[in-house]
Amino acid sequence: MRVTEATDAQRAHLRCLFTAEADRIHGYLLLRTGSWTVAEDLTAEVFAAAARHCAGGHEREVTGAWLQTVAKRRLVDHWRRATTRRRLTERLVHRETPAVHDELRLDDADDERVRTVLGSLPDRQRAALCLRYLDDFSVNEVAEVLDIAYQAAESLLARARRSFIAAYEATP
Repeated sequence: MRVTEATDAQRAHLRCLFTAEADRIHGYLLLRTGSWTVAEDLTAEVFAAAARHCAGGHEREVTGAWLQTVAKRRLVDHWRRATTRRRLTERLVHRETPAVHDELRLDDADDERVRTVLGSLPDRQRAALCLRYLDDFSVNEVAEVLDIAYQAAESLLARARRSFIAAYEATP
C-alpha cells in the first residue's frame, strides 16, 4: 500500500504536534542514549512515523502518548542494533574468532585450521558464517545485522560456504 501525500489539515496537525512534543521526545531520548545526535536521529524517526501514519488517514491516533510509545520502540530498536553491532565489531575489528561449538568435536589441529580459514575470508563472508553457524543466528537475523535483504544474505552465505570449503581443502 502506498501512502498518499498528507492533506493541509494533516500537515497542520503534525506541525502543532511537533511544536508541542518535539522537545519532550528529544529530551526523553537524549537522557537514555546520552548522545545528542542519536537522540535527534531517533526523534526524526518518530516524527517520520507520525507523518506516515497521518498520511495514511490516522491523524487522530497520533497524539503525544502515541509519539511516546513510538519513541520507546525506536529506542529499543536502537539498543538492539547497537548491541548487535558491538558484538559484530568486536568479532570483526579485533579479528576474534569464536570458539567452535563442542558438538563439532574438532581436535586442536582442526580447530586451528578452522580459525585460519575463517581469518582468511573477506570480512562480510566471515561475519555471515560466524553469525549463522557459530552464533546460531537465523538467515533473517544475519540479514538484519549486516543490513542487507534476506535474499542477499542467502547469497552471501552460499558464497561464504563455497569460499570456506575451498580454503579449508587448500589448507594443510
